[in-house]
Amino acid sequence: MLAQKYWIGILLRTLLVLQLALIFAVQAKAQNAIKLTKITSPITLDGVIDEAAWQNITPFTMVQYEPVFMGEMQEKTDVRVAYDDEYFYAAGKMYTKDASTIAANSLYRDRYSSDDVFAIILDPFNDNQNGLRFFTTPAGVRFDQSISNDANSIAGSNAVNGSWNTYWDVVTTETDEGWFAEIRIPLSSIGFQSSDGVAEMGLIVYRWLAYHNERYIFPAIPPNWDQGNIKPSQAQDIILTGVESKKPIYFTPYAVTGFTRENQLNSTNTEYNYKDDTAAEIGFDLKYNVTSNLTLDVTANTDFAQVEADDQQLNLTRFSLSFDEKRQFFQQRSGLFDFSFGNTKLFYSRKVGLDNSGNPVRIYGGARLTGRVGDLDVGFINMQTASNANLNSENFSVLRLKKKVVNSNSYVGGLLTSRLDAEGNTNLVLGIDTDFNIFGDDYIETKVSQTMDNRVPDERRWGIDNNSIFRITWQRRASVGLYYRFFVNRTGADFEPGIGFYRTKNTSDYYYSLGYGILAPSNSVFKKNTFQVSSYNISENESFDLRSRFIGAQWDGEFKSAGKVGAEIKLNQEHLLPNEAFKLVGQIYIPVDNYAFVESIFSYETPENKSLKSKFSLEYGDIFDGKRTQVKVEPKWIANIHFELSGSYQITKLDFPSIAGRDVEKFTAHLAQLRGQYALNKKLSASLFVQYSNISELAGANFRFRYNFSEGRDFWVVLNEQQYTNRDPLQFGYPRLPNVQSRSVLIKYTHTFTY
Repeated sequence: MLAQKYWIGILLRTLLVLQLALIFAVQAKAQNAIKLTKITSPITLDGVIDEAAWQNITPFTMVQYEPVFMGEMQEKTDVRVAYDDEYFYAAGKMYTKDASTIAANSLYRDRYSSDDVFAIILDPFNDNQNGLRFFTTPAGVRFDQSISNDANSIAGSNAVNGSWNTYWDVVTTETDEGWFAEIRIPLSSIGFQSSDGVAEMGLIVYRWLAYHNERYIFPAIPPNWDQGNIKPSQAQDIILTGVESKKPIYFTPYAVTGFTRENQLNSTNTEYNYKDDTAAEIGFDLKYNVTSNLTLDVTANTDFAQVEADDQQLNLTRFSLSFDEKRQFFQQRSGLFDFSFGNTKLFYSRKVGLDNSGNPVRIYGGARLTGRVGDLDVGFINMQTASNANLNSENFSVLRLKKKVVNSNSYVGGLLTSRLDAEGNTNLVLGIDTDFNIFGDDYIETKVSQTMDNRVPDERRWGIDNNSIFRITWQRRASVGLYYRFFVNRTGADFEPGIGFYRTKNTSDYYYSLGYGILAPSNSVFKKNTFQVSSYNISENESFDLRSRFIGAQWDGEFKSAGKVGAEIKLNQEHLLPNEAFKLVGQIYIPVDNYAFVESIFSYETPENKSLKSKFSLEYGDIFDGKRTQVKVEPKWIANIHFELSGSYQITKLDFPSIAGRDVEKFTAHLAQLRGQYALNKKLSASLFVQYSNISELAGANFRFRYNFSEGRDFWVVLNEQQYTNRDPLQFGYPRLPNVQSRSVLIKYTHTFTY
């Protein structure tokens, strides 16, 4: 124990010295900023780029990003940007020799279906880390996303948040010459810093041609990174002068009505009875730009009736699963609040307003403040929830700070969370993190966190060793040439992030991966090949006994016009402690033992630009002391611009030997999903999401109808139903299950007033 603490201390001190020594080796992006034109004559947003204001603006020099960097472009593209006192404008002339090759397959907002694309990415604070992507299609459909962590998606975090939305407009037209788009974004929707009316931002624009499978881009960013075409650190610096962001107030009240029905077992356990509730709720959201770079959001009696149901997942491990956040209130600058140690997160927003079973808990209200002050990123959230059968009334708070240091790609930061309930239980978490760009694409990242929970016994509550987690990571964030990632992670036995998520405690982890990415020559059928070996190891803290490990090798190939293919082989080891016997998928008993098994994975994805496409994967090998064969197919059919049908079907066959205590030896798991989308136009749409799982023995349907009168004015009809697929009693002596577990019909209307 003492020796372990000694070496931990040596490691942390070595890390600090190493970081200080490398600070002076950093490299920053160097480029000449472009001063944009501030227009004084009006621009009519009609998709016809003929205003006098556009004629005096020089178009950007576009280059081919893929499939061959700096290759010959088959179509001409003219992109210009400008601004005035209220809006940022982008105009794209997407000339096309054969207009029949223009792809417009969807009318559904934020749902991409292999369309042609015109996109603009803005780094509003020019911090080389965060960005906003606005893109459209020939049909004028709007897509908006927020980008964090310089578009680097790593374990435990996703750099692109597709659930983020804001206020902006676009109009497109199409002729025999091609298609044309005019985008208008309120400066108040961007959020930026200005000094004496001068604002510096980052800018990327690109065009995607589905038919040719080509992407054109400005500036000339090489494809050296995954998602390099949206990477804020590679953006062109631009300067806007004479700008001061407007500070409108968006006030959005809502009203919800409807009913819910749930079957519940009576107190004598003899029959199931309906429990009916009638919904009649009102509430509001308010958004206000306190300054040009600080946004305040206030919510009262928050409701998420229109949010799509969670995807069901198949868990073939002994660890917990996490789910994506889909609720709109938590999307603003969500990347700022990310503080993850791989699978451990200090802030997991689904802990707010949902209990451990995923049931909604009423949110009385709350507030969120996000933005930047100087070179300091600021984020604050406070939410108050009601009680339910499983939880007391609680208050949640999160404070996040990140300050740029050394160079534009490095920061130091901290996070503080608190969770307080009506009975006086308290959980506090403090985290400190650093991320230093030491040279090129190499980064050293450190994170450390301490939790304080009053339910932990006094003698252990303040122990730094038991209540903490720390990680050190060295990585090269690239996907072309040699890249690597190494980290060491340690989690204490009493580490308890009250608003967080974790899979293991009392463990020491280490991981390494080494890969090489190759951009194929212009005459190759491949666009890119990637080879990688990796290993992840989890050991017990005190004994350093192995708990879980994998060692794998994989190859991924991306064809220029024939899709993507991948292959992987993994050696797994699992060591179950005396109290860790469990039932795999709730059916097959896995006793305490040491296990070593091999699995292989093959996947193929058809080209993205087809109206009928699919993803296919085959996984085969051992699992614990049994065998597993898993096939998953994900087809998608774009019937026309109005209708789209997609789904997935996964069948997993498990075959285990007969041993003592194992009642079930064979089991076949089925997980099926079906999604249908119909859009009459960009205002009226409907979607249906159906799921089935024989693990949960439930079939669910989520139907959503939406009519969008205008930006911020929506009418929703939402139907949810869950049915039991196996009505046999859960336990001996209990009555047979009913057909329907739960059913709800909800109607919601929101109306945004702008002041």
